[in-house]
Amino acid sequence: MKNWKEAFSPATLNMGRELYKNGSVTNLEQTDKGYEAFVQDRTGYTVKIGMKGGVVKSMVCGCPVASGKGNCKHIAAVIFAVQQKLREERKARPAEVKEQTDGYSYFQMDELQKKLGLTAADLRKAEKLVDGGLIRLDSADLGYTEYEDAMICIVRGTFLKKNVHYTVSFNVTADQVLSKYCDVAGCKCGSYSWYGMTEKTCEHLAALFLLFRKYAAQNRLGDATDKAGIMIIRSFQDKRAVGVVARNESCERPLLVRPRVVQKEDGFWLSFKVGEEGGRLYLIKSMEEFTELVANGGNGHYGTTAVFNHSLENFSEDSRKYISFIQEIVSDEQEFIRRYVDNYGGYRGKNGVGQQIQLSGRRLDIFYEFCAGGDAEYENRTVKPVRKGGLTCAEGNPRLELTIRKYENTATHIFEGIKVSGEIPVLLRGQQHRYYLENMCLYRLEREFVEHVEPLLSGARYNTLSFKVGRQKLAAFYYTILPTLRDYVEIREEDAGVVEQYLQPDVRFVFYLDAVDQDAVCRAVAVYGEEQVPLADQKSVLRAEAFRDQYRESEARYTVRKFFPELDEEHQEYHCGKDEDAVYRVLSEGVQALMAMGEVQSTDRFKRLNVSRRTKVTVGVSLESGLLNLDISSEDISQEELLEVLASYRMKRRFHRLKNGDFLSLEDDNLAMLSEMMEALHMTPKEFVKGKMQIPAYRALYLDRMLEENDHVYSNRDSRFKKLIKDFKVVSDADFEEPPTLQKVLRKYQKTGFRWIRTLETCHFGGILADDMGLGKTLQMITALLSLKLENNLKTALVVCPASLVYNWGEEFSRFAPELSVCLVTGTQEERREKLADYQSYDVLVTSYDLLKRDIVSYEDIRFGYEVIDEAQYIKNHTTAAAKAVKLVHSDTRFALTGTPIENRLSELWSIFDYLMPGFLYRYETFKKEFETPIVRSNDEKAAERLRKMTGPFIMRRLKGDVLKDLPDKLEEIRYARFEAQQQRLYDAQVVHMRKTLAEQDPEEFQKNKLEILRELTRLRQICCDPSLCFEDYKGGSAKLATCLDLVESAVEGGHKILLFSQFTTMLERIRQAFADRGITYYEITGSTPKEKRLSLVRQFNKDQVQVFLISLKAGGTGLNLTGADVVIHYDPWWNVAVQNQATDRAHRIGQTKVVSVFKLIMKNTIEEKICKLQESKQNLADQILSGDAASIGSMSREELLELLM
Repeated sequence: MKNWKEAFSPATLNMGRELYKNGSVTNLEQTDKGYEAFVQDRTGYTVKIGMKGGVVKSMVCGCPVASGKGNCKHIAAVIFAVQQKLREERKARPAEVKEQTDGYSYFQMDELQKKLGLTAADLRKAEKLVDGGLIRLDSADLGYTEYEDAMICIVRGTFLKKNVHYTVSFNVTADQVLSKYCDVAGCKCGSYSWYGMTEKTCEHLAALFLLFRKYAAQNRLGDATDKAGIMIIRSFQDKRAVGVVARNESCERPLLVRPRVVQKEDGFWLSFKVGEEGGRLYLIKSMEEFTELVANGGNGHYGTTAVFNHSLENFSEDSRKYISFIQEIVSDEQEFIRRYVDNYGGYRGKNGVGQQIQLSGRRLDIFYEFCAGGDAEYENRTVKPVRKGGLTCAEGNPRLELTIRKYENTATHIFEGIKVSGEIPVLLRGQQHRYYLENMCLYRLEREFVEHVEPLLSGARYNTLSFKVGRQKLAAFYYTILPTLRDYVEIREEDAGVVEQYLQPDVRFVFYLDAVDQDAVCRAVAVYGEEQVPLADQKSVLRAEAFRDQYRESEARYTVRKFFPELDEEHQEYHCGKDEDAVYRVLSEGVQALMAMGEVQSTDRFKRLNVSRRTKVTVGVSLESGLLNLDISSEDISQEELLEVLASYRMKRRFHRLKNGDFLSLEDDNLAMLSEMMEALHMTPKEFVKGKMQIPAYRALYLDRMLEENDHVYSNRDSRFKKLIKDFKVVSDADFEEPPTLQKVLRKYQKTGFRWIRTLETCHFGGILADDMGLGKTLQMITALLSLKLENNLKTALVVCPASLVYNWGEEFSRFAPELSVCLVTGTQEERREKLADYQSYDVLVTSYDLLKRDIVSYEDIRFGYEVIDEAQYIKNHTTAAAKAVKLVHSDTRFALTGTPIENRLSELWSIFDYLMPGFLYRYETFKKEFETPIVRSNDEKAAERLRKMTGPFIMRRLKGDVLKDLPDKLEEIRYARFEAQQQRLYDAQVVHMRKTLAEQDPEEFQKNKLEILRELTRLRQICCDPSLCFEDYKGGSAKLATCLDLVESAVEGGHKILLFSQFTTMLERIRQAFADRGITYYEITGSTPKEKRLSLVRQFNKDQVQVFLISLKAGGTGLNLTGADVVIHYDPWWNVAVQNQATDRAHRIGQTKVVSVFKLIMKNTIEEKICKLQESKQNLADQILSGDAASIGSMSREELLELLM
């Protein structure tokens, strides 16, 4: 039955599938020419399908479409039924090995015959040899070689000639002959040939080829799986086999792996033991073999009788860390040998890893971390008797003791210096740490200890340290080294009095600082008792008197030159070369650095050089006539000098030299705040300090935030400014009463949102209500408008939203604020023009973005009190007609509602604010330069924080998790849509048809035709979903599909995952096509999805980033756990509430950590809306109509059905 679907259009196939699924195909029987069945549609039709060899040959139906030589939905329905019947018959047959009916063979015999060069004459001779039994096929072995990725076959045979057996063979791939061999005596074919051979193939090889061809056909020899594929498959199979072995050969007690450390004369050696818990442990004699046993789950033999299965599952959790360690050791060793061979061509050392490795380097560091629990054995073979025990690990430093004695010439007994000696424990060197062993404990030395005594540790030989210090180095040792060592080493001095006689005075440094002619000068001397050595004296540098500490003198000289880079050799002084930057460095850092090295003395002139760390700044702010007055001043410096300071700051200098000679540090928070304020207000330093400035009031919140963060700046804020700020800080307690009718409806966070809107409105500011999907942004906005109405302060408002939400806004106003007069600006162009002309008669106008663009000329002379845009991401691109249109509308106050104020780019936020408060985020070019580019390209946190400060007060965003305690765990909402003209006409025609049919039926006919009535009701529902489900030639749109796509895109943009249910699989196909056009990712489950695949898709959806799960209600209403989703959409709601709730509970169930939003899509003024209203009072009635259960319709009367169709 292959390719029969090509004879039908997609729409016809879909309708045929629906007929088949609805049980419309009955009396299906097999005839001598094919199949025959009856299809019940509006009337009944007999369908005949002619078939031969499983192929459809003819199709006949009595309906008008088929009579006009077309292929109808009834024929398609019957073929679907035939397919199902054949599937069921195949399942009912006994299980059997499937034959290859398509003639497939991996080995392309014709091509191989050609490559062997076999002629017809060769084959005739070969057939005689085969028929005579002179040749036999011994083997045809499949496999892979190092040089071939494809599977090959090695074919071997034996030829019998005069009672002597000769070997004949060839190697082939699917279509190539790799080699051939024939050693038959007297054969002239050439005994051995490889790739590209040209020698003639003999009759012996031809005969073997005939046997091979027959054998391959009988045994389905060969497969296209390549070498990489077979390795992967075998790897998985081996892994599965290991698991089976592990389950069947598991040990009664877990296996343990324990480390063993042996100390020998040549170092410390690590080995491991293995055995059952509580039993004897056996030495692992080859770590390499052990890792192979673990990898393959094999059995290992130990001692004389012990056998352990090495599957990883059999080892204790604690032992697995040692197994990983062993595997790493083996892997490192194998890699070393491989690289050695690659570089040097051979390896003469010991191959593989035996029973022990030397403990050092990185392995020692890892071993210490693993053995912190103290489960290692220890054996010291360097002492007699051998010491054994358990090895523990700890942090600690060895106790070091040094003895200092005088050292004299043995002949003259003259004092020559000192001798330092001591014992240093044997240290083990890791890659990161040093260790030593004492009393069965492995100690890891502290880093600080190692850093300070490293020279001693490195100088030790065979754990003994001994060195001499002569007379000239005594001062360096006693004054520089010994004080540091005393903190870590115990020092014992035996001849301190004698040594002191020869010890020169310690050096001390004195730095004399002066200020001369706008320059800083330093004269530095090293003082040894009564002797002074100028550091700037070049001759003294070359003269090395015995008493001098040249090393410390060099340190001091380096420090001085760091801050005083110029040298005056004549006066033996260092200076800054009148460089202001260098002088500032001396004052800010240099003096402290010199004091750390010695004594600093300075003249009065130098002391008068001053660095001021902070400038006292006063910021005055007042609010008047909707504008802010800003005044910047300083007590310390004049306005003119403040201007120069700010200019220096903006040039990113470290200091500014004031007119009085002082240095002002520009690393000052006050100046940083003033600079940021200048940037935010887009002013030059001259404009900023000239006196009082007037700026827009919407900057008030930003300025207050800056002043709060810089409390050391004195600020003078007037009462009106303070009141404005206070109102914003206590929004939740703002003095705005919710309308009485909504007080019990609004949740706590929604009341806060309402007060925030009113606070912004009172201050004539705009704002973005950016609450998460399902938190009731529409309700909060309606509450604000109703509140204004009750206060007699509501001037006509305009709501702009996507076309699919216009009627939804109308419903929400009717439901929550019936007191407001609302006009939906829809209909023809003339109708819309008339409504706009009468706009003052309404409290609220609602229109769509598309209609606003078309009607924008009609809005030119209208000024609204409020403009609200819903789904504000529609204007994210400021260059689109939609964005331009909403900004052209004249309005006093503007608001934006969106769950995703920023989807991809920061420019989207700019566009919304450009609508709310033009100029607030400057011109786009400026915004891009100061915010978008630094934040996106350079991750500039400073720019990001500045943007947050500016926009934060005007954006209210709450996620479901933020208000979780104030929410039920499931939010339910109905989204309404209305028909366009063409869809409305089809719906009305179907209603008229049904009402006429029902009116003409007497009670007996009504009872007899209930199945037909059910089909007509289903057809009515399909028109609500999408008329193309039941009208093949329908070219119009679907209002519900448009609403659904808007809802899905909004949810996806907000980062939500969605379950979308529909009863009609054909509807899911249309939604799927729309998703593909929009780049929305999805999975799908229908009745035809295998159970295994369903579970796989569910697991993937709960983990990955796929956005939507399309599910046919019957297939996915139960048994699936889809807690990865937090939005549920019922495209065509299942009126049996229990079934609908079961579908919803795929997401709303145990394991769900988010609030679930549930949306039902309903067509306004249709049977869908009426059933919704009847659900509570007549739930059983709703179940009967739309549950798809024909039997339940029996309890409905004709009058009840007619009432639904009114």
